[in-house]
Amino acid sequence: MKKTALVLCAVVTVACESGMRSPVSPSAVVGSGSALNADGSNLKASSPLAISPLFEATNISTTPTLAARAGAGRYERANFAQRFQVSADDFATITTEGMGSIDASGVARFTVDTALAGNKRYVWRVRAELNDATGPWSNTMAFTTVGGGGTPTSPTGPVASGPRPADPPPGVRLPLPDFSGLVGQLGGDFSNSQSCPRGLKYVNNPWQDRVIDGFRQRDSRWGYNGKPTRTAADNSGVPVVAAGDEAAYHYSAGPDQGSPEVHLVDMLGGHCGSPSLTWRVFTGEEPGFWTGAGRF
Repeated sequence: MKKTALVLCAVVTVACESGMRSPVSPSAVVGSGSALNADGSNLKASSPLAISPLFEATNISTTPTLAARAGAGRYERANFAQRFQVSADDFATITTEGMGSIDASGVARFTVDTALAGNKRYVWRVRAELNDATGPWSNTMAFTTVGGGGTPTSPTGPVASGPRPADPPPGVRLPLPDFSGLVGQLGGDFSNSQSCPRGLKYVNNPWQDRVIDGFRQRDSRWGYNGKPTRTAADNSGVPVVAAGDEAAYHYSAGPDQGSPEVHLVDMLGGHCGSPSLTWRVFTGEEPGFWTGAGRF
């Protein structure tokens, strides 16, 4: 009798352990002293990706709007606040900081409301926060404000977008518009001084911006390819914003930003070397996603 009872207890224990799910622990979101991020932060969130203004951009407004892809929960969906910081001395002191607003596509934006000094270089960053817990900081970006008394210009500022084809039914792809004849007309000078001015392949550039803006005036489904197969290590240590010679066309329903449902087109051969115009469709050959590169 005693042996039978022991066997029954063992069976019940195994059944309970294999059949019942434990409640989600708070540690799924907030780390403990023994489960911190590498930088010492304790929120289990990804690092945001700072994207605009572009790294070392110049002639920026003294009240700029900063944009970043928001940091998100690593293991579950969570809406984290996003804290932006701006500094003139590599964060030894903070010039201004505040919480950004996040749109439906997961881009966080923060507008500096107290004017910064003119003709001065600033660095900025952003991180996710939840109550007293903080996530890892984003990549650090830098910009220089417009000179005293000047008028800020935005050579990479987007033009107004045009018509947009209606969303297709589920499972249907919109066809890729053949804009091959417009690339040379819209982009103009595609030499390295315009298509690779910083020697970086995976950030947008003045030539590409002109092409994409022209495409979007005709069809607002056009954007940039976020190039998920590349990292800062492939881009001289600078975070990847978008492939500087490619375009992405969102062919399905839903928000554009971040969508992997895109046609991909390579528009320059020999990018950051001996560039030449091309129109090579490579949809499905490698992963890609739609991004506005912080411009739209």
